[in-house]
Amino acid sequence: MKKLTAYLICALLPMLLLAQQNSDTAAITDPAFAQHYASRPQPIIRGQILHASPGELDSLKIKYAIVNLRQPVQSSYEIEPDPDGSFEIIRDERLPNRQIWFTLGNYAYLCLLSDEELTLTFDLEKLKRKFVYWIGDGVEFGGKDADRNRTINKFIAFQQEQQPDISAQIASLEVSRPDYLTKLDSLFGKQDQLVEEFCSNNGDRYRTLIAGDSKADYYTKKLAYLRQNKISPPNIQELLTPIYAISNDSYGYIQALNFYLRQAAFEKTGQPLSSENLAQYYDDTLPPAYADLLKLHMGHPDVKKLTELYTALSPTLHFDWSRDYLDQQLADLRKKIAQIDSLSRTATINIASSSSLGSQLMKTQTGITLYRSPHKTGDSLLKDLQSVYSNKLVPIDIWATWCLPCIIAMPSARKLQEEAKAANLPIEFVYLCTSSGSDEEQWKNKVLEIQQPGTHLFVDSKAMSELMATFDKGGFPSYLLLKPNGRYDEETVNSLYDLQLDTLKDLLQ
Repeated sequence: MKKLTAYLICALLPMLLLAQQNSDTAAITDPAFAQHYASRPQPIIRGQILHASPGELDSLKIKYAIVNLRQPVQSSYEIEPDPDGSFEIIRDERLPNRQIWFTLGNYAYLCLLSDEELTLTFDLEKLKRKFVYWIGDGVEFGGKDADRNRTINKFIAFQQEQQPDISAQIASLEVSRPDYLTKLDSLFGKQDQLVEEFCSNNGDRYRTLIAGDSKADYYTKKLAYLRQNKISPPNIQELLTPIYAISNDSYGYIQALNFYLRQAAFEKTGQPLSSENLAQYYDDTLPPAYADLLKLHMGHPDVKKLTELYTALSPTLHFDWSRDYLDQQLADLRKKIAQIDSLSRTATINIASSSSLGSQLMKTQTGITLYRSPHKTGDSLLKDLQSVYSNKLVPIDIWATWCLPCIIAMPSARKLQEEAKAANLPIEFVYLCTSSGSDEEQWKNKVLEIQQPGTHLFVDSKAMSELMATFDKGGFPSYLLLKPNGRYDEETVNSLYDLQLDTLKDLLQ
């Protein structure tokens, strides 16, 4: 009996170890993932900051951007540590290996993979000596996700040190090159060698996870080439790669697959392009997990229409993990709609306040003023802005409701507005939104959704094109400055992220 027991242990041990390894690298695209999804815990990240004074903790900002399955690619958050130096990040869903780009003030920048439970410990005394990128003295990983996060950050540091130019070469590779795929294979071959070298020195446990992101990036680039050149593969399965993490690379891959199938494959069916037809095409063409991922990636710039789209897609999803994720998105969208409706109800409309900027549509208690611009030419709009804002400094944000980089950048301006208002400076922030690809209702909903204070104008697309051509602006977002002397400056502001209050103060001199 003892011999039999020993035999069974010896026989089963490799299988148990393999199962453990597989659980560390379970692909969300594998149907087997759905079987153990229900037993997954709610992912949590706990942190502790050591050797920090009350003043240091009070001024310390913790920022993180979590990668999504749908647009936008990342959602950014900012939290403060508790008085004892602790903090928590609790995810509202249970997807595996959710990538989080984490910043601890001016002390550390990490790439986190939130799977189950992770503990972060920061020693501020050590971090004051040297900023830590990825891994270093003063940063400790603990909990069930400790080894995975330690390994991932160690690999990023290793990759940047060993072959810093590979990513740049891949990014600069032009899809119009006749030898594009050959060159792409060569560059990613070097990437694979780097993964092999790292894993041979650091263990194989997370090889699949590391290599999986590299594969996703490879297929993103390949799909872009196939779409650009309208090339169809013999078998759609050749374009599918497993998804092990909800990361920037996997997001890019799902987006590229979505674009390719819509433009290079679905069009050949002859069916009208609609969300319903596209969802059915995904179901008919792809394995269920991939079909669900592409459906989750479908979107609309208007929050109310996006809610209608997700409500219609929900019954077509195949798995609990995709339904749970969509349900959470719907709950968030409904909160936003309630917020928009509340702002609309409490807003005022003062026709007498309408000016050369246009008809005032709304003024909220949160500092948002909406105008419908009457301008038919860019020149007339520029002149009226000069007239209305004489002797003031006016940062002008030129954007579109469908432009994600535009929307992501706006919180930086919101913070700057608050600082300028607190300093009682003669600075006004103006936002010009093009009517191209949007309508007035979508624009209004988007401004209220993101709660961006300032003066907002909805501008005819022709007038906007003329305005942008005047200053040789080629896309969205674009920025201008109207100076107190009435002159326009198209060079000073290239990004809201880098614009500082001190810069604006200098321009007021």
